[in-house]
Amino acid sequence: MKKYPRSQLFSFIKKSAAVLFALEVGAFGGLYYVYNRMNTDRDFRYYMSNNYSFGLEVFYSVGEYLNKQDKTREFDQHIWSKQFPVSDSKREESLVKQE
Repeated sequence: MKKYPRSQLFSFIKKSAAVLFALEVGAFGGLYYVYNRMNTDRDFRYYMSNNYSFGLEVFYSVGEYLNKQDKTREFDQHIWSKQFPVSDSKREESLVKQE
């Protein structure tokens, strides 16, 4: 039985598929970790609202889409307004941004 050498193209495709799979698994794991922290930790949600507001907006939007009675956004805003009072000018700026 004669053995034929594998083509370099097949080897390249095989390695590329393995790397792509590893990247997808890593990305999924990272996103799950961030979602889990946002879902269970209000302080992390506050950090996200100050630094990565787009990510927190996606989190709230998904929650409100899946559960119409989800009040996490309002509850967080209520707690944060008591915990971290801001001046009226900053509050007005944040309300303008939300509109």
